[in-house]
Amino acid sequence: MTDATPRLGLPLIAASQAQKHVTHNEALGLLDALVQLACLDKDLTAPPQNPAEGDRYLVVASNPGGAWAGLAGQVVRYADGVWIGAVPRAGWFAYLIDEADLYVFDGTAWGSFRRTLTAIQSVSRLGINTGADATNRLAVKSDAALLTWDDATPGSGDMRMSVNKQAASRDAGLILQTGYSARALLGLLGSDDFSLKVSPDGSAFATALTASAAKGGIDFASTETVLASAATTDLGGAGTRRVLVTGTARITRFGTGADRERLVRFSGAPTLVHDPEQLALPTRADIVTAADDTCLATSDGAGRWCVRHYQRADGTPLALGTQALTQNGYARLANGLILQWGLATSTDAEVSLSFALAFPSACLGVWTQPVARDAGTLYASQVSDVTATGFTLRNRRTTGGTVTGAGNVSAYWLGLGS
Repeated sequence: MTDATPRLGLPLIAASQAQKHVTHNEALGLLDALVQLACLDKDLTAPPQNPAEGDRYLVVASNPGGAWAGLAGQVVRYADGVWIGAVPRAGWFAYLIDEADLYVFDGTAWGSFRRTLTAIQSVSRLGINTGADATNRLAVKSDAALLTWDDATPGSGDMRMSVNKQAASRDAGLILQTGYSARALLGLLGSDDFSLKVSPDGSAFATALTASAAKGGIDFASTETVLASAATTDLGGAGTRRVLVTGTARITRFGTGADRERLVRFSGAPTLVHDPEQLALPTRADIVTAADDTCLATSDGAGRWCVRHYQRADGTPLALGTQALTQNGYARLANGLILQWGLATSTDAEVSLSFALAFPSACLGVWTQPVARDAGTLYASQVSDVTATGFTLRNRRTTGGTVTGAGNVSAYWLGLGS
């Protein structure tokens, strides 16, 4: 029979032993030292000054000095004025009071449990506030989660999260759910193109947008929502960028949806009613639509709609633009061109004429036609010094091969510019 226990080395009382209380008290002292082991420090290389009765330390120094000489690697306690050591065994735990950390002995050295937790490797499952399973091997139940840049190591200041897939035909994405039913998929879904897919039920998905990995372009996929024309035809509530408006009812507003953009196509012949506060139209006048006419409509932050562009299916413009339809007038065309015309009378001398409206850029040309007065006489007009603001006109006539001044002859002119 041995004289000590195999685990803690507590001394055993021998048969017929004298002074049994000594052995018993020694065993109790060891139990007091080793059970609920909490040590003051592990980094000292020699005993501290003025230790208190029962103080415990981990001696991890390879060659400690003073009263700790020969106690390297042991748990030491101060009792009855001397330092007593206990050789640790694999699996022992010790709480380090100065570090507020738990240490474990692996049979060779003491290791920090906290540092062990910061370097967990090859964990098959991890559940935080919930249970992980074979499919969701990482599961977190929380109102929020934070991933932030490393300011402790320190890091670079960046924060990147990688989602890697095996091949282009596989998925690397984010699934957004309602009641554990998918409503949106975001990522590289079945290809290397980035895409967003949405679903009303978790089974049928529509692609809302795709960004090409090869070209970098973005393709917005959109179905055409059908709305029946009414006094309030709610484009903002359609839910898609493209809208088909049917019927013939008069439309006075497009709803109150704020900051929306809609591409609208008409299949009937509703009338759009101009209202600068609710539905502003390009011509500031009502528009009677026709089948396959299209327009671009936007709303501002207050939900006021404006038709930015209107295109008739047959290509005719809504209006010529600003006009002055007089004998001497002008018309500003929708494509930016400006037509100007007039009737001028010149003497034999040259006469300078000014355009009613100066061309913003330049005058592209002036064409004239004199008004004949005498039979057998050929009249001609000459144009020179053409600028954005006017030109010089000179009339001539030929009679019997002789060229002379035309006198007071009228001439029509037409100018084109932009």
